[in-house]
Amino acid sequence: MTRQPKKPPRVSVQKSKIDAFGERMNVAIQRAGGATVMAEKAGVSGSVLRKWRAGHSEPTRINLINMARAAGVSLEWLATGSGDIDGGAAAYSGAGLAPAELGKEYALVPLYDVRAAAGHGAVVEHEQVADVLVFKREWIHQELHANPADLYLIHVDGESMEPTLRPGDVILVDRRNAQAVPRDGIYVLRMDGSLLVKRLQRLPGRQVKVSSDNPAYEPFDLRLDAPGEDLAIIGRVVWAGRRM
Repeated sequence: MTRQPKKPPRVSVQKSKIDAFGERMNVAIQRAGGATVMAEKAGVSGSVLRKWRAGHSEPTRINLINMARAAGVSLEWLATGSGDIDGGAAAYSGAGLAPAELGKEYALVPLYDVRAAAGHGAVVEHEQVADVLVFKREWIHQELHANPADLYLIHVDGESMEPTLRPGDVILVDRRNAQAVPRDGIYVLRMDGSLLVKRLQRLPGRQVKVSSDNPAYEPFDLRLDAPGEDLAIIGRVVWAGRRM
């Protein structure tokens, strides 16, 4: 009697795809400088990143673009495993531009689905990337003196910063050295679970004066190192755009 060869164990195609994507994510995370750096640059929480790695949920196209940009890998490679891993920024074709042109001349800046209140504060329920806007790298470097990787966009809500900022304005925020408040200016801050956009003035003793451009709102002082306080300086506003 001829012995039949054993059949190889069946492997779920879906599970195989998930495992392969998780491996590519691990490589991308390592290239980005670690999970914390990747989560920050991709605009998601660490728990969401862990779910993607484990295959419990899937990132959106915008999330994939942000992760590929943070790691400097090909978007096609990260999403499908095809092509060269070292595609870098030239792999981003989501903006409708030629890939090489986008990578050399333009930067993709994420727009978060959250609003910073120019008023008494908007409760932060979630911070997901809703879209990306394209900015010229030369303009970012020369006019803003910023790194594209440190920038993100959010909407303004409320009237406390009028006439400088109005409800519905889109603001470009630079998160670099935000906690130190390196200079006076307009900042986005989180306080007691709410996002605010206010004008900050540095004071002695790790304090800042928080004021509004609308005189109807009273200024107040804050200690940046107050223990037990839910307070963080998210970033400095470096540009604003609005519909005319």
